[in-house]
Amino acid sequence: VDINISTLLALGNIDHGKMIFKKCAACHSASEGGGNKIGPALWGVIGRKAGSTSGYKYSKAMSGFDKNWDFEAMNTFLIKPKEYVKGNKMAFAGILKEKDRSSVILYLNEHGDSPLPLP
Repeated sequence: VDINISTLLALGNIDHGKMIFKKCAACHSASEGGGNKIGPALWGVIGRKAGSTSGYKYSKAMSGFDKNWDFEAMNTFLIKPKEYVKGNKMAFAGILKEKDRSSVILYLNEHGDSPLPLP
């Protein structure tokens, strides 16, 4: 997906991301020490290597996905998770609205010990 990530992130905001993340919270925790649920804990996910949360049993597709979750990778994943990491077990259609997606990414970036600087 060819997108200017700075332009995309400028569309969102953390408060909106908190609201949108409620959909994700059925399966994921984003709070510090929140632990794994149906999906892996997302505290510190932005900047982390994919498939690396301890104590979570990832699909072979995700554990073999040799990338870090930077802004671009997370954006592409959230558009259509099943297509970006073929064979992963996340049963979620994706977030098509750019503002919603950028807001969730900004929200997740703030939920970690060392948020990445915005591009």
